[in-house]
Amino acid sequence: MTEYWMVIKPEPKASRRVREEVRKMHTVLAGEDWLMEKKGLRYIPAIIRSAYAYGRKEVEEAKKDPIVSELMSKVNVMIKKSPDNIRIDRETYGSGLKFFWPVEVLEVKEVKDELEMLLMKSFFSKDNPEDRRIAEEYIKRTGLSYGEEQMTPEQRIDDRIPYMNAYLRECGEFFERAYEIYKQHNVKIGFTSRGFRSSDALWFHHPINNDEAELLRTTMLQRC
Repeated sequence: MTEYWMVIKPEPKASRRVREEVRKMHTVLAGEDWLMEKKGLRYIPAIIRSAYAYGRKEVEEAKKDPIVSELMSKVNVMIKKSPDNIRIDRETYGSGLKFFWPVEVLEVKEVKDELEMLLMKSFFSKDNPEDRRIAEEYIKRTGLSYGEEQMTPEQRIDDRIPYMNAYLRECGEFFERAYEIYKQHNVKIGFTSRGFRSSDALWFHHPINNDEAELLRTTMLQRC
């Protein structure tokens, strides 16, 4: 199995301290753009989806999204070839094109407004029938989490809704912290996606020791 993360790529001149800090930051991509759109958000989901695109065909398709096109007219988006741990470009059978969204995209008013919502708002309620329907569909899209196999369908929904709220808030905190680093250190950083095999992702989260964790981060995240 694989995981995809939103990660941060600092500019080459960034200090070692900044590189070390952003190398540890990520947010798992597991359908949060779909959840956001269910609650009316449009701009951050478009950033996430386009960052996931890999290879010329997927990148060109992502650029057709009106929101992506609008954002590209307002900030300097970098699109360049970059390796991925999981995917290859089926046209070149090697590194594919990827979006690298600049941190300044968070200053676009519509994006900034949505980020504030992610940080301040609880989007889903167990008492709302529509939210329960969304949670049910989300479970079907993502599969059962650990422990949910033993639950009834209604218990699964009750269990999943707090997670959905926490997940969207965590995504907002990821972007917020990236912007704080940008302002504090005056360093350019970009957002993109990265694929990981589950065993590698587990090692990243639960390293055997600090040296092994650092080796994994250096080997995998610096490839972005």
